Parts: sequence; structure tokens; C-alpha cells
Amino acid sequence: MGSYLQQYGAEDERRIRIITRIVVGVIAAIVLAVAAYLFFHNFPEKQKINHFLAEINKHHYEAAYRDWGCTSSHPCRDYDYDRFMRDWGVSVSSPWKIASVDGCKTFVTINVQASGAELQSLMVERSTRVMGFAPAPECQEKEWHWREFFHRIFGGS
Repeated sequence: MGSYLQQYGAEDERRIRIITRIVVGVIAAIVLAVAAYLFFHNFPEKQKINHFLAEINKHHYEAAYRDWGCTSSHPCRDYDYDRFMRDWGVSVSSPWKIASVDGCKTFVTINVQASGAELQSLMVERSTRVMGFAPAPECQEKEWHWREFFHRIFGGS
């Protein structure tokens, strides 16, 4: 009779532990999925701009012009190599870096900056990975600015 009462409630405790582990696992999976989405959502477009800026910073302007989608033998219709050199061949006191990224539905706006030069707003189309100058430094579409939201709540740099 004593062994019967010693096991009383053990099955309920086991069931509660299993349910707790499942709930914690599902919540952790959701948090990881959201974090991965936010981190990797604009990743290919940022890599394209990072490669372009690396070429500019190393003064490999012809390679950077090819990254832009043009070549010296087949220049872009509205952006020839001379104009490209006037825009990007300027001497700056620090390397070009990504200042901010804003993802739109069809393209990603990436603002780049270097000391001694003004902010440049570039864009990369999501479907074709074609680079160009962005129409504005931020997306003009209606969207939720989650970074600004969390920055206002939690502060930070």
C-alpha cells in the first residue's frame, strides 16, 4: 500500500515536464527563426555592396565598374567610366563602409559613407542583383521599422 502512494502524481509531473520542454523548444525555435530571417533577409544584397566597396577601397576601379554591371568596352548607357571615376575615384580619408541598410519589397537600399565624402545611397534589386543609385536613402514603402522601434525602447548605440 505504501508503494502505491509513493507513485501518486509521478505521471502528472512527467507529463508537465514534457509539455514544458515542448513549449520552451517551440518558443526557442520561433525566436531563432525570426533572428535568422532578420539577419539573412538582406544578406546577398549586402554582400554585393561589400564586394563593390572592397574593390573601391583597394582602388580596383575597373573591377568595381564591372560589379556595377558595366565594363570599359561596354559602358552603361547613362553611367560611363569617366562619370563612375568622378563619383568613386575621389580620395577619401577612410575606407567606404556600409552606414545603414533598408530593405524594400523589390530592392534593398544601402547607404555607404566614408570620411571626406558625402553619404551615397545605393540599391541592389532583389531579383537580378543589379546595382545602382537608390532613389532615396530610405524605403518609401509603408513598413514597420523594427530597428528604430527597439532602439527607442531599449536605447543603445
